[in-house]
Amino acid sequence: MTGTVDLVLAENNYFVVAVAAMNTIVDLIQAESMAVETLAQRIASVVLGPKKWDTYLVLLTQEKSAENDAITRDLYAINYDTSRVRRIAHTGVDPTPDSVSHALAPFFEPSSSMASSQTDPFESLLRALTSRGVDDELAQRAISAFKQGAMLDDVL
Repeated sequence: MTGTVDLVLAENNYFVVAVAAMNTIVDLIQAESMAVETLAQRIASVVLGPKKWDTYLVLLTQEKSAENDAITRDLYAINYDTSRVRRIAHTGVDPTPDSVSHALAPFFEPSSSMASSQTDPFESLLRALTSRGVDDELAQRAISAFKQGAMLDDVL
C-alpha cells in the first residue's frame, strides 16, 4: 500500500494512542505497517518518558471478519505484535459513537457510576446479562451458582 494513513493521536498521563479507520480488513492489514512507522516516528520525535513503552495503535474497520484463515492469521499477527508499539485491530466496528467507544474502551477511565463502591457487582452483572438478551431466570441462577461456588455447567 502506498500513500498515507490518517491517524488520530491522543495522550494522557499513562499512554499514547493513535487510531486509524480503514474501509476493509484488507486495507487495515495493508495499512498497519505504514501506520506503525508513522506512529513510531512521531513518538521518537518527542520526549514521552515511560509512556514510550505504553504506545498503542488501534486499527478499526466496519467490515466484519469472515471465515478466512489467511485474514485470521494476519489479524492475529497484528494483535500480538508488540514490537515498537502495541497494536489492536478491531473488525466489525460500526460508525456509531457506541461502537467506537466500545472498541476504544481500554483507553477510557471507568465512569464514576461504575467505580462506585456502593454498586453491587452481582446486580451490575445481572443487569448487563439481561440487557444483552440473557434470560433473567438463567442469569439469576448463574449468579447464584457462582456465589455458592457451583459449576456454571450445573446451571445450564
